[in-house]
Amino acid sequence: MVGFVAAIVFLIIEKNTTVRWNAIQSLLLGLGTFVLDLVLGMTVVLALLIPIVNIASLIVSLVLAVKAYQGSTVRLPLLGEWADKVSKKV
Repeated sequence: MVGFVAAIVFLIIEKNTTVRWNAIQSLLLGLGTFVLDLVLGMTVVLALLIPIVNIASLIVSLVLAVKAYQGSTVRLPLLGEWADKVSKKV
């Protein structure tokens, strides 16, 4: 939840395009994780994978945050393209 709020705040108040792009990618990662959790939660067997998905998402988010703090941009394979499209519209 904190990741969503922080990304939205950076998206709203920040004028730097790199920071905004990273915020959009973070929002897309969080949204993808949320949707995947919902889909996996529909069955009892797949629901056991939800903690693994959330831990993996947390690790990816932390790596992306550290890289963004260091000034470099990491493009996730599918989300990077979507972040490009969304950042042009925002």
